[in-house]
Amino acid sequence: MPLADYEGRGVPLQRHLTQSRGDSIETARPFVTIEARRAGFRARLALFALLACGIAGASAAPDARADIPFGESTWVAPETSFGSDVAPDGPRVATPDRERAWEIALRTPFRVVFFPLRLLARGVEAGAAYVGPRYLEPKPKKPPKRGLSLEPSVIIAGPSDFGIGPAVTWSGFPTADSKLLLAASTSLSDRRRVRFLESIGTRRPVGLRLGVQYDYRPDRVYYGIGNSTRLSDRAYYRLETTNADAMLLLGASPLRQLRLIAGYSAMSPRRGYNAAPLLEEAFPASSVPFQHQTTQELWYGVGGDLAVLDDDRDPSRGLHGRADLRRATGMKPGDPDYTQWRVEGRAYVPVFASRRVIAVRGIYEGIEPSGSETTDLPYYRLPKSGGTETFAGYANDRFRDRRLALARAEYRWAILKRMSAVVMYELGEVAPNAASFRLREAHTSYGGGIRLGTADDSSVRFELAKSVEGMRIALTLGSDF
Repeated sequence: MPLADYEGRGVPLQRHLTQSRGDSIETARPFVTIEARRAGFRARLALFALLACGIAGASAAPDARADIPFGESTWVAPETSFGSDVAPDGPRVATPDRERAWEIALRTPFRVVFFPLRLLARGVEAGAAYVGPRYLEPKPKKPPKRGLSLEPSVIIAGPSDFGIGPAVTWSGFPTADSKLLLAASTSLSDRRRVRFLESIGTRRPVGLRLGVQYDYRPDRVYYGIGNSTRLSDRAYYRLETTNADAMLLLGASPLRQLRLIAGYSAMSPRRGYNAAPLLEEAFPASSVPFQHQTTQELWYGVGGDLAVLDDDRDPSRGLHGRADLRRATGMKPGDPDYTQWRVEGRAYVPVFASRRVIAVRGIYEGIEPSGSETTDLPYYRLPKSGGTETFAGYANDRFRDRRLALARAEYRWAILKRMSAVVMYELGEVAPNAASFRLREAHTSYGGGIRLGTADDSSVRFELAKSVEGMRIALTLGSDF
């Protein structure tokens, strides 16, 4: 029977024999076999012949792929079994990212407490987005300049006491990896300061640093000794200080370094001026050890830093420890011998992202007389709340004693590269010995501000802090926290 007659009888032969794009020969074979059984002998012969041709063509397909005409598709659609648990390969849509219940519970207190600050931060971010790229974004590092350069040296002694002077820097003297600094300045209150610093082997495994500092201030403040001194007992004196030291540095980074130090210190208290009342008018001489007595000391010691941080300038996770120990010997009769130490620890923990960080800092400092000649120590050599140990909500030099402890916790969030907004809480206290510290007697401060990292061991901070003694505004240049 002709194939056309066979098809005319209603046998759907073509749809079973014509392999569509994507129908394999295995799929066509069962239909061909079934139809062949239903047809006559000639039809069977034709069907099986076509089936044989299909099988031969399929087996020869790998060798014939190179002869496929340009434009012909060789893509085979995947077969889907509707009863199978295996999903076909192809595009997928990710499930929505939702916070877990424990994350919501943990983040909610932070969101509620810091919501007003977030509004403030958004305004700061908007301004920083305009100002930052123009003035604050770090520029590509340039090779260090060699030779002499002249810059200003600034003194910020108080809100109304601002001083300035010249600073001369000589890079490459006396060797290529050395730097010499000579700076002098004077302020509106007649404070005078001179600094000389020579660094040799900067950023090398072994380095040397030589320094001399002279500081003359006629209105240094004194409130008394102890943790419960009164704000109304403020008095003023003049203090002239000369320090010289030599330091051997083992370690290229100041955050991972051992320091061997020796030096000379002379401190001379005198009658102050430019402020009232004077110390002699407010305190009896018996309550002020070494009231007008100059002391000169030779000292030596060891110090070091060890830090494991993800970023030296703006860390978001890691630990940083610092310790210093010094032994001082008086140069003339009556000058005390003493041992002085300082221990500091820092920790950084990210809050779900590196741009939000909790930073914690603790400091313990002490001084203790040694020898049998004297048990008194000069009031101007005692640890005090000032400099790197400033109590945020209190004036500089507000508290002093033989022991000082300070603890601070900060929440930082980045608003610009190297710039972060800060919310902080602080506890500070002084005591005659370690056993005299009482948590309920600690002086508390809280507030916030802006921190800008400028170097691996230096930053600029602008803070507003509140305490029981009022609000204090501080701009700190060169802070290392």
